[in-house]
Amino acid sequence: MRTPNLLLSLALMFTAAPARAESPTVDAAPDGISPYLSFEAERIALIGVTVIDGKGHAPMREQTVLIDDGRIVAIGAHDAIRIPDDAKRLDLTGRTVIPGLVGMHDHSHMPGIPLLRETAPRLWLAAGVTTVQTAGAADAAGELALVHDIDTGRIPGPRIIASAPYVTGPDGNGPMDKPATPDAARAFVRQWSARGVGWFKLYRHVQPDIAAALIDEAHRQGRKVTGHLCSLSFTEAAELGIDRIEHGLISASDFIADRESGHCSPNRASLRALDVDGDAVTALIERLVMKGVVLTSTLAIIESHFAHRPQGDARALAMLGPGLRAAYDRRQHSLHDADASDFFTPDLYARLLRFERRFASAGGVLVSGPDTGRHVIPGFGDQRNVELLVEAGFAVSEAIRIATHNGAHVLGIDDDTGSIEVGKRADLVVLHGDLASNAAVIRNAELVLHGGRAYNPARLLDGLEGRIGAED
Repeated sequence: MRTPNLLLSLALMFTAAPARAESPTVDAAPDGISPYLSFEAERIALIGVTVIDGKGHAPMREQTVLIDDGRIVAIGAHDAIRIPDDAKRLDLTGRTVIPGLVGMHDHSHMPGIPLLRETAPRLWLAAGVTTVQTAGAADAAGELALVHDIDTGRIPGPRIIASAPYVTGPDGNGPMDKPATPDAARAFVRQWSARGVGWFKLYRHVQPDIAAALIDEAHRQGRKVTGHLCSLSFTEAAELGIDRIEHGLISASDFIADRESGHCSPNRASLRALDVDGDAVTALIERLVMKGVVLTSTLAIIESHFAHRPQGDARALAMLGPGLRAAYDRRQHSLHDADASDFFTPDLYARLLRFERRFASAGGVLVSGPDTGRHVIPGFGDQRNVELLVEAGFAVSEAIRIATHNGAHVLGIDDDTGSIEVGKRADLVVLHGDLASNAAVIRNAELVLHGGRAYNPARLLDGLEGRIGAED
């Protein structure tokens, strides 16, 4: 596991030799971005890399990736690629190049912190996350302002597809929006669509008539809807036309005996006894796939509930402010109480992973996002999700496809990003090591290219230690 200090030493290789004066350069980076770059160059050659392309293909070794004006213009064996004399050449033997990660449940907030304005954008980029869909906003206006500041170069950060405020029902969380009628739900969608959000998020207590109106109006406005469900079953939400469902099997209420639609009931008893290979789960998966419902894998946050699983690593804990770190320490004790230990068992964890494999094997589209909270923080949580997808049984190339191309496809931007192909944006991550043989290499980001700009992960991380919850 690499710490931020080790990342700094790795990144020095990209700053020790500046681009030659005669090299053409892209327009000078805005002042808010330039301190975080390794170099500026219009043409860049990544030489000697293993390419994992994001489309699920087998890794391609000893490749050269040529970038010109922020786009990928050639990929192939070194002796087959003509590298222009004025290109910035990087000898990256022993490295892996993947598409920039596409985080599909990457909040700009954490519990009690409405907007991670200072930390989240830099953490995302440092970890190789170049596109984010926030899956619900605690400060939607602030999130839209953050998007503007990133897009105009005032601060570094990924492309963000912003969300509206959460929508829940009368019994739901206080700060969330609670439209009282279907007409009010439609007005809510029109209001936030006009302000520029791309997605809406239904939360656990939303009522069926409100959900139906919101989904219908969102689609009329060219927007999409996801949900962390409880009062609606997965099957009900699919019939209403929901585009995506978060968290997988652990949030499903479909198997609760004598379930009442519109009422959020505990599902633990139903999950304890559930046969993940049984007919009921098979029928649910088939229905979701037939309806084209996407599922978001959030294994990083799910793992945090299980006492037998690894918890916060040193990199993430170092970023937490004193209050969040104290809360983490308290939570580690509560993980071992009798009720939690009785439900969050190794057997349940294995079945949750099995469900995701079954869904993908049946033709379902699985995307990835960490759901920031507890010790799961922006960027590092996205990396952990890739590791856990591999642990769940996906090949590394397939895990990368889930974490990159699938998300770009669901966002409707896969003609521009999400895979390593000629003509696409140079949204790329250079990893130190062979990811194909060791999923933990996903943590070793040495260089992050976002639209062709070469970001230095160590510079992005510098100064963020202890900031989450303290400075945001």
